[in-house]
Amino acid sequence: MTTQSQSSASEYLEMVCQKLPVVKNILNRFGHMPLGVYAERLNTPPCPSVQSRDDIRQAVFGQICPVLGKDIGTRAANDLMAAGTVMTTTHLGIDYFANSVQGNLIYGAGILTGRRKETTIPIFCFGNVPLNSSTFARGLLVYESELGNSRELPLRLPIFPDNEKRTMTSLAKPFTIAMQQKALKKTTAWKKKNLISKTTAETIVSLLEHEYAIDAVLNQESYAAQAMIVNRMLGKRMLKTSEHPPDIVYLEIEKITAILLGKDLNDENSLAYRIFFNATLRNTIIQHLDGCPGCWHANTLKTRDTAPGKPDSTATGTIFFWGIDDYKRRVPLLLKSIKGDFYLCGRDDRGDSFTMNFNRNELIQALEKQKLLPSLFTCFLLICFARGFHCVGGVFQGAYLTWMKTCIADCLKVQGDTTNAEMIKEITTNLYQDGMLAFMSPGQNNELLPAGPIEIIQAGGINRDDLTKAFGLTVTQAHIAGLFGSLKDADAQITRQQSGWQHRVAQACSRELSGKVALCKPCPIF
Repeated sequence: MTTQSQSSASEYLEMVCQKLPVVKNILNRFGHMPLGVYAERLNTPPCPSVQSRDDIRQAVFGQICPVLGKDIGTRAANDLMAAGTVMTTTHLGIDYFANSVQGNLIYGAGILTGRRKETTIPIFCFGNVPLNSSTFARGLLVYESELGNSRELPLRLPIFPDNEKRTMTSLAKPFTIAMQQKALKKTTAWKKKNLISKTTAETIVSLLEHEYAIDAVLNQESYAAQAMIVNRMLGKRMLKTSEHPPDIVYLEIEKITAILLGKDLNDENSLAYRIFFNATLRNTIIQHLDGCPGCWHANTLKTRDTAPGKPDSTATGTIFFWGIDDYKRRVPLLLKSIKGDFYLCGRDDRGDSFTMNFNRNELIQALEKQKLLPSLFTCFLLICFARGFHCVGGVFQGAYLTWMKTCIADCLKVQGDTTNAEMIKEITTNLYQDGMLAFMSPGQNNELLPAGPIEIIQAGGINRDDLTKAFGLTVTQAHIAGLFGSLKDADAQITRQQSGWQHRVAQACSRELSGKVALCKPCPIF
């Protein structure tokens, strides 16, 4: 029997499976399959849809063109429309989170290896999270550092100041040259304290000086636009697979949804209009999705709305939309009838009231003025269920998206709309791409660590041989490489009660994957 300090990678993976049934199911079905073959399964052809997809093409092009130009906007929109699937696991922001960065590369395996002819990898990102979330849109994440019992990776290098950390990423103002300069100083301080190596420090400085400080980035009107530019440049730095690697384009899903709502709320036959304003259908949907992850908890919302004092931090979800307060933070909302009219009502974190009339014109104006943000449910309602896009998600998405699909289809069928109900039932809602890594970086003392953009870039990038090795991993091996993230997703006891757990997991990964996984070794400094 192994001791705690010598637990095998398989034992750690079993901890994940005990808490996350979807991972166990994936490993049972596909664990033996090469990662590249598994990734190709995600490319599900377009299916018949309740509404035309053409307006998504326009919304995607409209978001990209002012930032990256007409050519990339056209190519990305065309590639998305041809694919029929879209990745929806990523949070908005400049992305250094190893799981999402590598997840996007795995999703694009067919494009990276040349088996598919698309020239872009469009990614739909959720912006209704604070800058300081686990993916840390607030700054940079660094995985290359000596693990110690008192330090946990990744290290966080902030760009935005502390007083903006709770701002929703979707609404964050652009970072400034002054913020970039502070990050440079902190990088120097980290190097002096030996928190990071000379190679890592030089890589970070290079990124801050060449990606963050150029006019094309600093002159943008939002952080979301800055992130679109920098993420594309990071992709070009990471990918050395061909002379012209694909463009990785991060798009804000709430912004796309808001544009689509501008059309759908003026169309009484659209799925969104019917669910929002057909009282019988709406009430049934609200009732049947109460408690569904990504939707709402009606009783908790009512308690938050009526309890005295400042609301507590209990998770409530929100009904159809998030309100946006004066500090660019989200406000959970419930739907209330007041004197015969319906209102979106809630209270912000300070206890101040938020009230908005729930009618077509008010909603459209509020979306345009950024007083409302579409909820996760509303985003999937318009993109997945109304327009038939198959959405590739993480460990939780398959369960809640299937719940939503079943609810919407059943409610439509009760109303006699069998045709649309059957089309919605045909949408694939359990496409899973999460918890897997294909590239790792060597740590101290026989460790293998996750590799984010910094580690990949300082290793000279990913070439075609690296891709061959990476996509030759089995799905089980890729999940072992991703244990840092999946153990946290599973809220495994080891992550809460055992100091130095990352060191032990990193050593277990090394014992299992050395010689098998593609390594990102820092290039020597001359």
